[in-house]
Amino acid sequence: MNEQSKFSRIIDGVKILLFVTVMIAGFIIGLAFFARPDKSENEKRELTKFPEFTLSSFLSGDFTSQVSLWYSDTYPLREPMILASNALEQNLYGIRDEQYIGGGEGDDIPDEPINSDKEVIFNPTDDGKGERFEGLYLNGSTAYQLYFFNKQNSDSYAALINQFASQVKGKATVYDMIVPLHYQIALPEETRDKYGASDCEDAIDYMYSLLSNEIVTVDTLPNLISHNDEYLYFRTDHHWTARGAYYAYEAFCNRKGISPTPLENYQRVEFDGFLGTFYEQAKSPVAMKDNPDYVEAFVPIGVNEETVYDSEGNVIGEYAVVYKGAGKYTAGNKYLCFIAGDQPLTKIENPNINNGSSIVVVKESYGNAFVPFLVDSYQTVYVIDYRKWDGKLADFVLENSVDDVLFLNVVNTTSTGARLLELQSIIE
Repeated sequence: MNEQSKFSRIIDGVKILLFVTVMIAGFIIGLAFFARPDKSENEKRELTKFPEFTLSSFLSGDFTSQVSLWYSDTYPLREPMILASNALEQNLYGIRDEQYIGGGEGDDIPDEPINSDKEVIFNPTDDGKGERFEGLYLNGSTAYQLYFFNKQNSDSYAALINQFASQVKGKATVYDMIVPLHYQIALPEETRDKYGASDCEDAIDYMYSLLSNEIVTVDTLPNLISHNDEYLYFRTDHHWTARGAYYAYEAFCNRKGISPTPLENYQRVEFDGFLGTFYEQAKSPVAMKDNPDYVEAFVPIGVNEETVYDSEGNVIGEYAVVYKGAGKYTAGNKYLCFIAGDQPLTKIENPNINNGSSIVVVKESYGNAFVPFLVDSYQTVYVIDYRKWDGKLADFVLENSVDDVLFLNVVNTTSTGARLLELQSIIE
């Protein structure tokens, strides 16, 4: 055997040894149950839980399938490996000025206004999705989530709001606020059309036309457009900023006939280095990491304390309405400075207001940055996250003699069947 053949065999042996070593190391890491994460910071979701064993699920094969899904979803090194993969793709293909991730197609939005007396039926699509990221348009370091109108789900959303309004008729005033996405005010119409994104304004107008005359609709778009040169939406995350939420608060106060608290009256705090949901979803995360967002928040004047309850009405704890220490949070969690994040039920009482006024905000996460502004407009503010609370909304409103009920949803949730079913569970 010549020297070259010996050297080749040595190299082959080293390769096999390295491969086996990596496989064994990966297997050992995979067995590290204590190191398995229960949530993904980059994807902003809870990871798959270890399934409960039953004989029927074992015999059907469902148990082993769920264990396999749990193993891969909670693998200790999964998240850094995903980020490394994205970074490698970035290095291979370079920074692309424009990207379009995913894709979708919306229904045609009816042109004619609907008679509000016409009955609308609740019949959502069974899409099985908690969030709709069907399309993501990336321009440099800024990402825009796109929305695709779904008529069936839009009708169902209006049907739910109408149903609730009939339950509290004469007892409380019902407001509905559907918030447009960033692209509606920031991108030219030709760009929106190029990627098939639905017109948020037309979709919102259509849904408002389905609501009964007893419901007060809040149009946020004009005020947002008039302040479009300000920091209204994040570049790396799907939420609006507190400043965007403030201009929606102004629109709400205008509809209610009260004066909003001037923005300059609040104490402003800022948390740098925020990287949101789009940072993971975009295939060019390096551009975003080099240009992160910041989170600004405005501290309520009258009180900055809230009580949080679980779905059974038990006190979870006392928290800040705006947490001033959120700068120490990791890059993906700084939006949690608002009302301690998504909680089943929150109550805020302002000792400086004694007129008995009260409101309950029924929301998903877009409502978090909005709620702090209501603190100085009401004596009592209740917040219900319909994705986490299990009660009956009408009973809650009547038992607590609530004056106003505000449904606050970003427009794409109105086309998400899973969200509508969650909202239905607290109304019907």
